[in-house]
Amino acid sequence: MIKKSLLLVLSLLFALAASAAGPDASDYPSKPIRLVIPYPPGGSADLVGRMVADKLGKSLGQTVVVDNKGGGSGSIGSDFVSRAPADGYTLLVAISDTHAINPAVMANLPYDPQKDFAPISLLATQPMVLAVGRHMPARTLADFVAEAKKRPGALTYASNGKGGLQHLAMELFSRQAGIKALHVPYKGAGPALADVIGGQVDALFISLQGAGGNLGTGNLRALAVAAPKRLSMAADVPTFAESGYPDTVVTQWYGLMAPAGTPPAIVQKLNSEVRKALDTPDISDKLKAVGTEPAGDTPQEFAAFLAAQIKLWAGVAKSVGARLE
Repeated sequence: MIKKSLLLVLSLLFALAASAAGPDASDYPSKPIRLVIPYPPGGSADLVGRMVADKLGKSLGQTVVVDNKGGGSGSIGSDFVSRAPADGYTLLVAISDTHAINPAVMANLPYDPQKDFAPISLLATQPMVLAVGRHMPARTLADFVAEAKKRPGALTYASNGKGGLQHLAMELFSRQAGIKALHVPYKGAGPALADVIGGQVDALFISLQGAGGNLGTGNLRALAVAAPKRLSMAADVPTFAESGYPDTVVTQWYGLMAPAGTPPAIVQKLNSEVRKALDTPDISDKLKAVGTEPAGDTPQEFAAFLAAQIKLWAGVAKSVGARLE
C-alpha cells in the first residue's frame, strides 16, 4: 500500500514538473498560423513578412496566412497581436517604428513593446542613407556639414512625418555633427522623396529600397550610409563612421514576435525555422538585391537589441521634443 502511494505521489510530482516546464512543441503547429503585418500590402514589412511566411509554411507543414492590419503607424496591428492568445498561432512582423519609435513619440501607445511580446528573431535590417537632391552642391558628408555650419538652419530635410524614423535619424546625426537643419515633414515617404528630387527640399534619410532607382540615375546623391560597414549594393558610398561619425547607425529593422507568454518551446521552434529560412539563397539574395540584410539571431539577442533601440530613440525623441499627444 505504501509503495503504491509513493508511486502515485512520484507520478503526480513528475506531472506537475512537466506542466511547470510548459508544453513541448512536438505537435506544433496543428493548424494554420496567422502572421500579422501592421502595414498595408506592398511595403518593405510586407515584402519581408511574405517571404518568411512562405518558407515557414513549407517547413512547418501548415499554412501561414498573412494578415495586413495597417493604421496608427503600425500600432493597430501590433496591439491586436499583443492581445491574442499566447499559443504560437498569431505572430507579428514588428519593425523599428512599431517597437522603438512609437514608444518614444506616442503618448498613448496601447501596448508595451517589451512586456507584451515574446521576441522570436530579428529578420532583417535595412540601413538608411543620407541623400541630397541633384541641386545640392555637396558631394561628400563633409561638404554637407560644412554648408550646414556656415548657414545654421538654412538647409532643409524632408521626412515622412514628425516623430518617424526619417525625422529622428536626421536629428540623431545633427546632434552628433553639431549642425542645425530645418525639418520639413510630409504625410508619407513618397511626397518627401519627390520634393527632394524636385529641389524643394535639400536632403533626407532614406533606405536604398525607398530610394529606388533615383540614386543610380542621379536624381539623388548618397553622401553616407548609416551602417557599420559599406553595402554591397552601394559600395562607393562611405559609412558615417568613415566620415567621423561612428554613432550614426540607423536601420529600419524587421523582427518576428509572438504575444508574451508564448511557450518557450514554441518560440524556440519558430526561431530555428526562421533562421533556416533566412539562410536560403532565395530569401537572402532577394533581400540583398533591395538593400536589405538578412539577420537571424536568438530570442535573447533580439530582446537585447530591442532594449537598446528603445533607449536610443527615446533619447533622441526627448531631445527634439518629438512627443505626439
